[in-house]
Amino acid sequence: MITCDEFFTEFGDYLENRVSPEVRKELELHLSQCRACHVLYDSTCKTVKIVTDSSSFDLPQTVSDSIIDSVMAKLRADKA
Repeated sequence: MITCDEFFTEFGDYLENRVSPEVRKELELHLSQCRACHVLYDSTCKTVKIVTDSSSFDLPQTVSDSIIDSVMAKLRADKA
């Protein structure tokens, strides 16, 4: 089974459905057995849903794309 650090390394790509089926299987196995990572995953999904469903603000697509790109670049840099 993968470690929590390994899970976190792949977490961003997992959320964006950009991992291979084999990696996805390993991550989901880890999620099923690790309460801490499951809480992280669940909280992240709920936060994303709240923010996207709230419609309390609108960002231009270029701004939101830039923010997403920056966050994902940081996650990937931490992975290296």
